[in-house]
Amino acid sequence: MLTVKKRLELENQGYRIVGNHSAIKVCAYTKKALTNCGTCYKNTFYGIQSWRCVQMTPALQHCNFRCWHCWRDISTASREWDGPIDDPKDIVDGCIREHIKILYGFGGNKNVNWKRYENMKLPLHFAISLTGEPTMYPRMPELIDEIKKRGMTAYLVTNGSFPETVEKLIGHEPTQFYITLAAPYKELFDKTTNPLTKQAWERFNKTLQLMEKLNTRRVLRLTLTKGYNMLEPEKYGEFIKNLHFDFVECKGYMNVGYSKQRLSSANMPTHDEIREFSLKLAEAGGLKYIDEKPESSVVLLMREDRPDRIMDFDSEMMMEPKITVSATASSNGNGNGSHSCNC
Repeated sequence: MLTVKKRLELENQGYRIVGNHSAIKVCAYTKKALTNCGTCYKNTFYGIQSWRCVQMTPALQHCNFRCWHCWRDISTASREWDGPIDDPKDIVDGCIREHIKILYGFGGNKNVNWKRYENMKLPLHFAISLTGEPTMYPRMPELIDEIKKRGMTAYLVTNGSFPETVEKLIGHEPTQFYITLAAPYKELFDKTTNPLTKQAWERFNKTLQLMEKLNTRRVLRLTLTKGYNMLEPEKYGEFIKNLHFDFVECKGYMNVGYSKQRLSSANMPTHDEIREFSLKLAEAGGLKYIDEKPESSVVLLMREDRPDRIMDFDSEMMMEPKITVSATASSNGNGNGSHSCNC
């Protein structure tokens, strides 16, 4: 359970707790997008509307990995779920409510994009990626269904160590399924992820095989850290040759958050280094360079580009989320209407 001290610590960092084990934190790019100061790389690569994206987790205190590069607090890592299990509907309602409440303050920002500000009140995307390992939440298929039945899209990020949960997602797929590829072989995988779960590498590989059965857009995501897993790009390429995926994201580690207690800025690759690594991986894996976002230090690779890579949300009629928040709701600071950027 979340202690009072930990709750206050998280709230001071911009988190808003929802129920017993969920939380939201507004992404910096959501704030930037509201004032025309830039968008997330997911907007560049896939068309996701950053100003309508809820960054959340249903597993705030639950993760079975202790990845060195993680900017979250890995001291709360656990092998299995414990405590109460909240209803998916309550989680979605609470996350939308808290997300909108924080962002209402942008109405007083003279630089706000008013169309985006109004759209912000009707979230369109749920990024299930904030912290923890989401697939530890026992009702994940129901949560995905709850999000999608409201006309929103769901983006699930997992470390792949719970194949039994991923198998239950068949028929309940998110809009886009991300799996973190920490390394192309066991020794490096264990060094990078520092797992509590036994046979984590074997379980990860089982999830990779299950991806063939998922009727969704599938992403292999590499967070590359100098001195840890940013080596032997050819081995990454060889490893993924026969896997079932649509996209590969090669992203550089950022020395932020709790990771500053474990790593330093020396572990951060430059974007040029990420691009060079990506091109070597692509050559070995039969992939093509598609796009990049230097400010996010990320490169996109694919076997072949495709017309539906960038999704068109403007042409679709999305259902209004069934939640109301008072127009006078307070923003509680942490990057609200006073936000500015040097764009």
